[in-house]
Amino acid sequence: MAFVTNVNSNVIAYCDAADIKDKDQRVFESNEINFADAPSTPTTLDEYLEDLSIKAFARINEKIRASAKWRSYLGYTNNTALTGNTIPPINADRIVARQSDVTDLATYYVLKEYLLPKVADFGDDLNSEVQKISYYSSKFEDLFNELLDMMDWYDAEGDGLDADDKMVSFRTNRRTRSKRNITRVR
Repeated sequence: MAFVTNVNSNVIAYCDAADIKDKDQRVFESNEINFADAPSTPTTLDEYLEDLSIKAFARINEKIRASAKWRSYLGYTNNTALTGNTIPPINADRIVARQSDVTDLATYYVLKEYLLPKVADFGDDLNSEVQKISYYSSKFEDLFNELLDMMDWYDAEGDGLDADDKMVSFRTNRRTRSKRNITRVR
């Protein structure tokens, strides 16, 4: 479950073929996946899955960049001036915590967007692949929103994850007699 890196040690994908196969092995046992829309002609299924994970990596990064929570996080960390379309992209090399969650996120994305639609029968709502697409889509959205809500996994300055990088803090509400914790976004 480590991130896939290139020769320069830069992250190029959040998951690899083994992560995708481990998440839903039955898709590969019961269906034959074709390589028709692969960017380059792969020779093996693993190579095809790694191409899809690189594609999912780029798509997830753009989805994070387009979110309002990413913009507010960058404003919180005072990394850069945010004006118009100058929202800096996420630097995957600075994801230092919760890497297994990000790997799961990428795996869900590959399954719901690229693999399961190839074998699903969308004419039948009870088709198991159609139900799996819905399942993985909801798992992806839940985990994606959780990661963006917490923002405790990204090192904004590149100097190690510290309290200044975490946007969420927990405190006890002192104005009421309640004993529950309240999440406060700074």
